[in-house]
Amino acid sequence: MLLLGGISLAGLGVLGPVVLAGRVDAFYGRFTSPLAGSLIVGTSRAAQGIQPAVLEDAWLGKKFDGPLLNYAFTLTHSPYGPAYLRSIQRKLRPEVRDGLFIVAVDPWSLSLTGPEGRYPEDNSFIGQLHQVSQNPNLAYLTRYQTKPLYRLLLDYATATEHLHPDGWLEVTIGVDSAQVRARTARKLQDYRRLAASQHLSAGRLQALRQTIQFLQQHGHVCLVRLPVGPSLLQLEQTYQPGFDQLMRQTATALAIPYLDYSTQPYATTDGNHLQRAASLSFSQQLAKDLAAALASH
Repeated sequence: MLLLGGISLAGLGVLGPVVLAGRVDAFYGRFTSPLAGSLIVGTSRAAQGIQPAVLEDAWLGKKFDGPLLNYAFTLTHSPYGPAYLRSIQRKLRPEVRDGLFIVAVDPWSLSLTGPEGRYPEDNSFIGQLHQVSQNPNLAYLTRYQTKPLYRLLLDYATATEHLHPDGWLEVTIGVDSAQVRARTARKLQDYRRLAASQHLSAGRLQALRQTIQFLQQHGHVCLVRLPVGPSLLQLEQTYQPGFDQLMRQTATALAIPYLDYSTQPYATTDGNHLQRAASLSFSQQLAKDLAAALASH
C-alpha cells in the first residue's frame, strides 16, 4: 500500500515521530488530536492570532471544559458554511455542556464567489474528511498530504510554520518594516481582487448562525473580530460597510457577546495576520475580555 505522494508504509515508519506528533503540515495535527471540549473557529487570522495555551493559563482550565483546540484553518478551507459546521460537529465531544467557543469573523469568512449554495470548500478536507481525531490519520495522509517522503522530512526541518498540539499555528518570518510593507501590499492586492469578485453570502450567514446555535448547546459562545492592519481594515469597510453592525445584530439576536478588535493597533506580518509577539499580547487581552463578557451574559 502506498500513501499518495510516495510515502510507503516503510516510509511511514521513518516518519513516525513526525506523523504521530501531528507535524506533517499546517493542518494535519488538528485531525490527529483528541476530540475537543472547547474550540476556536475561523480562518487563518484566528489560527495564527489566538493561542489556546494563553487562554488556559489565564483562566479557561478552571472554568470550562477542555481541551481547548484552535480549529481554525484558512479562508480557502474554513469560511462559514455547511462543510465547516459538520467538521466542527465531528471535532467536539458530544457530551460537552460547559465548553468555551470563540467564533472569529470577518467579511471574507462570510463571502462567496459565484451562486449561493455552491461552496468551494466542499471539495477540500474540510468537506470530505470524516475522521478528524485519528492518529495516524491515514485518510488525511492518503488524500491531502501530497509531498514525497524526502520533501516532507526536509520541509519539516526547515518549516516557517509550526502547528502546536493545541492548534495554534506559529509562523516564523521576518518582521522588519520593509518586509511587512511588501507583504502587506501583496496581501492588499489579493483582497482587492476578492472584493471585486465576491459578495456577502446569505448562505454563509445562515451557516454562521447555525454554527453558533450548535455550539450554544455545548457551552458559552463569543463572537470575535480580530485586529488587522489599517489598509486592509479600510478595504473591508469599503467592501462591507455594514458588517460590524450586522455582527452586533447577530450577537444580540443569539444572546452572545461580540468583541470587535478590528481597529486595535496590533502588529501584523502582512496586514492580515498577527505577528507572534502580537498574538501573545492579543490572546492575553482576549482572555481578560472574555471573562468579563461572558460574566455579563
